Amino acid sequence: MASDKVARNMELKKARILEAATSIFAEKGYESTTMGDIAKKAEVGFGTVATYFGSKEELFYTCVVQPWQPLIAELQTFNVSPISYRHEIEEMTKKHVTFFNEQKVYMHLIVQVNGQYEKFPTIFKHINQQTNELYESLIQLITNGQKKQQLLEGDPSIIAISYISLLFGLRLSYVDNPPEEMLQQFATIAMRLFGVK
Repeated sequence: MASDKVARNMELKKARILEAATSIFAEKGYESTTMGDIAKKAEVGFGTVATYFGSKEELFYTCVVQPWQPLIAELQTFNVSPISYRHEIEEMTKKHVTFFNEQKVYMHLIVQVNGQYEKFPTIFKHINQQTNELYESLIQLITNGQKKQQLLEGDPSIIAISYISLLFGLRLSYVDNPPEEMLQQFATIAMRLFGVK
């Protein structure tokens, strides 16, 4: 029982460190962030951060990679063979635009990795592999929709990469959260990329 409490406290402390690190890395960037900054924000000792994560590099890796798989899985919760492609794509684009908007702090980390991929090759490779899963699902959705003549003809791979780029670009374009009506307009524009009839 005492060991359960200790384990729980350790997990809570680790989560607090990850939350603090994600926030500071997003705000200051990788280079300007120190382990001391993270320890202070997490309200733990410097040694505690090092004990749990070893180095700044390992901590950054964990901050970026650990959340990405469940986020990508969440982004892939659309049907690639729906009855109504219009309805499916409309719901998907609304969900994705809102999702990227809600993940603004974390998306700053992804942008750092993508923008400096030669500096973070291992993290970039992991993120890229996971993003390719979303890309492949989008291609399948588009291909199926075109075969059913519910989507206009176009290169599915170009459409898919354009859509993913739009999502990332929207997140980069706004420091603050855009109002709900603007998010809906973005989703409508994103939907047009798919050539919905």
